[in-house]
Amino acid sequence: MKPLYFFIGTVIILAALALGFPQIMLNPGHLVKGHQAIQDDCLSCHTPFRGVTSVECVSCHKPDEISVKNVAGALLPKKSTKVLFHQELAASSCIECHTDHKGLDVKKTVKSFRHASLAPSLRQDCISCHKEQKPADDLHRYAQGSCAECHRTTKWKPATFDHKNLIGASGRECIKCHRSDRPNDELHQSVAASGCADCHRTTKWKPATFDHKNLTAASGKACINCHKSERPNDSMHRASDASCGTCHATSRWKPATFDHNRYFRLDSDHRASCKTCHPDPGNYKTYTCYNCHEHTQSKMAAVHREEGISNYQNCMKCHRSGSKEGGRREDD
Repeated sequence: MKPLYFFIGTVIILAALALGFPQIMLNPGHLVKGHQAIQDDCLSCHTPFRGVTSVECVSCHKPDEISVKNVAGALLPKKSTKVLFHQELAASSCIECHTDHKGLDVKKTVKSFRHASLAPSLRQDCISCHKEQKPADDLHRYAQGSCAECHRTTKWKPATFDHKNLIGASGRECIKCHRSDRPNDELHQSVAASGCADCHRTTKWKPATFDHKNLTAASGKACINCHKSERPNDSMHRASDASCGTCHATSRWKPATFDHNRYFRLDSDHRASCKTCHPDPGNYKTYTCYNCHEHTQSKMAAVHREEGISNYQNCMKCHRSGSKEGGRREDD
């Protein structure tokens, strides 16, 4: 049926031309501006029963002059935004992109561009045609490869990106592209801005790994700045001003260690419970030895005065090792 309809349509067009009524079929306001001179001569482009072929196109548009000269041979302005890829296309390929117009709307005379029609050299040189469409952001400035490494030829988005396409140092300067992605918490503010890759992968942000060695000297000791919400609410942790690193490793919280010998050596004679020496569970900085030794302050005073010791309130000054004899005296 299609050949019959095409035949009937062609006959109607030819009849209209013969009768001198081209304006019935064509509206000059919708035509390509350069074609208005031939608006009354449909047969200059349309071959009866065959439509439009590339032969008619190249009779006016010489492939090696497209975007350089107009059909009259005059040079186009040097700052023309038109691209020069036509010069490397085959002369018979016009109708692969430019079709017989469907109706009178000029927008319907061009179909989707087929990148496969380009010469191999141009197919990889996307920027020669798409320079005006390249975004002026950090990512696109640092990407030196072909657009096709991230984008498809049908539409710009969605796009894929491989960080390996970044040049040299820019591949390690994550923050230049991901500044808006950087969380505003103390942890991320305390690490170097360029070190996203120290913890994160290039495929997705989570899960992430973290090496405490990446922290600056001061922030590396201030564990509570990042781990405040993880601090247990028991009396021991509330009273302790020590860094988390005193008892905990940076890989996991448990098991934890606490070196009590740094303050007082717990030997076989001093395996008492915490509350024996630290009666105030809210303050582990305070302690007493009276619960085991002499039991009263007056008896403790008498024992020390026999030895000529008047300043005996801080037992740890002399008895850090846990021995009865102790070390040096406060008044030595």
